[in-house]
Amino acid sequence: MGLYRPVGMADTNAQQFLLIQQHLGEGRTGEALAELRVLLSRQSDHGKAQALYGRILMEHLLDYLAAEEAFRLAMRQAPAYPDLYYDYGDLLLRLDKGTETVAVLNKALEVPGIEKDRIYHLFGNLYERQAKWEDALDYYTKAILYSLSDEAIRRYTAAIERVKQKSSLL
Repeated sequence: MGLYRPVGMADTNAQQFLLIQQHLGEGRTGEALAELRVLLSRQSDHGKAQALYGRILMEHLLDYLAAEEAFRLAMRQAPAYPDLYYDYGDLLLRLDKGTETVAVLNKALEVPGIEKDRIYHLFGNLYERQAKWEDALDYYTKAILYSLSDEAIRRYTAAIERVKQKSSLL
């Protein structure tokens, strides 16, 4: 038997998801959103697509409540998808939902492949917003220790300097 394999629905969905990500990367948000709606109408339990839909709702349409619902669905459908946690954590911070943010970020630390430095950075953001300076400094420091990116380390170092400056004002 040859290498021919019929393209199934799962393959079609995966290809469409990649196309959606490509559209977003190229700044074609409208096209990405249209493709995403088609994919979700065909497979409403596609957790990665649901997470991406939440990101678009949050970042481009500024519809935070709809984004939150999309992220909640994605948490049930694709709990091992790392990108979900970065975006959902960011949204919960924007909505000033501290308790929920902690729960989502703690869950994220258990996800295989998660970039812990990014999660620790979100924790730092949370505690900085709450004016818990020492906690913020601790988490930004953890972010640096777990990072393998010089650019990210510069951002985390800048966050530490910002917190030190804020804390000296009080």
